[in-house]
Amino acid sequence: MTRNQLILLICVLIPLNGCMTSKNTPLQSQTNPTFYQSESKEKSILSIKSALHNDEKNLDIYILLGKEYMRHNNFDDAIDSFNIVLSQDPGAFEAFNYRGEAHYLLGNFEQALSDFDISLTINPFYSDAYYSRAKYYDGINKSKLALGDLDSAIKYNNKNFLAYQMRGKIKQRYKLHADAIQDFDYSISQRPNNVTALYYRSLSYHQLGRLHNALDDLNQVLNYDPSLVPALFIRADVLKSLNQIEDAIKDYEKILSEERNNARAKKELIKIKRARRL
Repeated sequence: MTRNQLILLICVLIPLNGCMTSKNTPLQSQTNPTFYQSESKEKSILSIKSALHNDEKNLDIYILLGKEYMRHNNFDDAIDSFNIVLSQDPGAFEAFNYRGEAHYLLGNFEQALSDFDISLTINPFYSDAYYSRAKYYDGINKSKLALGDLDSAIKYNNKNFLAYQMRGKIKQRYKLHADAIQDFDYSISQRPNNVTALYYRSLSYHQLGRLHNALDDLNQVLNYDPSLVPALFIRADVLKSLNQIEDAIKDYEKILSEERNNARAKKELIKIKRARRL
């Protein structure tokens, strides 16, 4: 398979991937979304396997297949695909990183760390592996090591929006909100619709008393997912602080429409309605 053919295969898969991941795309004439997603998954994997049938020695296609398995949470098959690559090319640092990701998601943490380390030994400038290892370190509460790896991830790829986002979240935990906002800004500049970074930035804005900034971010988050309860709680609190009581009430009522027995929302709704009557 030529490079152009491989690029064409990836382009064919993009619409299939979009059908499965976009929450805003309605399913046309589809009564069973689960079946639709399963069918799309099978199509995407079969497309890659078909390419492999025509070019069995193309390791790039095995990597593409492994990544597709991972996207569908089939981590064991993903590892098998990456193992094939590594058996043919022990210097394939990307395959080591992806296999480490799969092991990490399976809970095989020591194997994951080993793969990340090997990937970075082969290529010390590989941003994605620093980010992957940072997730491992953060997961075992070694924040300093995680921050060091995130600094390296950004150093070697200043467009790594996930590394900026994660570094911002760690700084936020240490109440370094101004620094955290700066990282979220960089992340959002690379991915303007990065709902996760927008949500976490709103928390830091809220903590710093920048209520209008927080409200802007929360409005964007809830425009994407109107039923996101944590964002509704924060927005309701911001709205109360801005004396927009009726809008705050609507948010608490929205929470209760999503979670009928949410005790906190019930309590806050009673309090705010009492205060309104005074």
